[in-house]
Amino acid sequence: MKNIILLGENVNTEFKIATNLLPKNLFETVCAFLNTTGGYIILGVNDDKEIVGINEENIEKLKKDFTTMCNNEQILNPTIIAQLNEIKIDNKVLLYVHIQESNTIHKHKNKVFIRNYEGDFDISNNIPLIVSVHNRKNKIFDEDKIYPYISVEKDLRHDLIERARKYADSNVNKRHIWMDMTDLELLKSAGLYKRDNQIGEEGVTLAGIMLFGKDEVIASVNPYCRTDALYRVDDLDRYDDRDFVETNLLDMYDRLLDFISKYTMDRFALDENARRVSPRNVFAREIVLNMIMHRDITDGHTSRIIIYKDKMICENPNSFRTMGILTIKNYTPFAKNPTLAKFFREIGYADELGSGFVKITKNSYLYSGKPPVFEDKEMFKVTIPLLRDEKLDEKDLINLANFGINDTLNDTLNDTLNDTLKLLKNNPKLKQKEIAEQLKISEITVKRNIKELKDRGYIERIGARKNGYWKVNL
Repeated sequence: MKNIILLGENVNTEFKIATNLLPKNLFETVCAFLNTTGGYIILGVNDDKEIVGINEENIEKLKKDFTTMCNNEQILNPTIIAQLNEIKIDNKVLLYVHIQESNTIHKHKNKVFIRNYEGDFDISNNIPLIVSVHNRKNKIFDEDKIYPYISVEKDLRHDLIERARKYADSNVNKRHIWMDMTDLELLKSAGLYKRDNQIGEEGVTLAGIMLFGKDEVIASVNPYCRTDALYRVDDLDRYDDRDFVETNLLDMYDRLLDFISKYTMDRFALDENARRVSPRNVFAREIVLNMIMHRDITDGHTSRIIIYKDKMICENPNSFRTMGILTIKNYTPFAKNPTLAKFFREIGYADELGSGFVKITKNSYLYSGKPPVFEDKEMFKVTIPLLRDEKLDEKDLINLANFGINDTLNDTLNDTLNDTLKLLKNNPKLKQKEIAEQLKISEITVKRNIKELKDRGYIERIGARKNGYWKVNL
């Protein structure tokens, strides 16, 4: 419990003051945890992680009131069975409950809440998002939709199936089982041809069509299978070059990698084992795979890769779970299209779920000396810095990569960074001079702290330099 408190509030932890009564917004959080990924609610701790405790004479009443409200349909619908647990830390009593993610959507006072890094988020009027939450809870994946009238012989490209067969065979030491299968048997083995026993229909799934379908078949079944690759350096309003990719996922993978390779510099670096690697190729491959495997494949928004002089931005339609900035510490791997993810692992394109996050982070440091920024919102967004301080040598880059990974995993900030972050959270319009005066440190140190907090995704600048403010992503 001390470790949970030390890490502070996040998507899975909420602190509330409850000296005498249950907080009024307590069940907004209960509802949000039920609808998202669950978490701990701890009563008796304030937002600054200070343990203030609860009046001991009120403990039994608070426990009883909480259990009663959990069973009140006017408060929470559907109701749940839950109770507050008592724990004493530093001679102060706390009450806590761990809420498990539910397999259904819950409402608090007829409103639907989900959890994000800024707290509890009312999505009652966002019907598409509610549908997305519903589908996730019921494990309904668009990729598994069956199309019984699609012909394996006429509507699929058998050269692509053969390519997948050879990729899978080269990915194993012994002969792959797909080598001795017919195309239909391979599709069934990969989960790309299924039977729905409830309706008595069988056929190629949407995932199978997106992987192996002819272009005109894909366009008729899922016109949203597309990615817009843009190069913007001179013409920032439109583009200097463009590849609008509307084709099967295997060819899409190749074309997007070619586009990134064409318009980004290929710097080589030494990894921690003194092996010469291409960080650009690694993070490009992982980003493209993420766009192909984990996008909301029937969302009407178009996936985009935009290459600027100083950065590359990749955006993907997304069924988000957290709503905010992701770090290695708070990132929970989640297969949005598990059949597609399994297929790309089988042919050797992808590794285990979640490994891409670490690879992108590490190779961003090796490439530019700077970390990427991951944003989990309605469009999943990854920003990769492309410019590097030429004073950095290969040893510097390795140290930055190792430090960046380990520091992100530990998510530790030194005292002045923490103090700077707290001041900006309380007053986002503070000037650097004012921060220096309050913390009694130099303006140069403040400037360095601001840059580090920004590079690590803790803060971002909103608006102009004079009239804008700092948004704290916590």
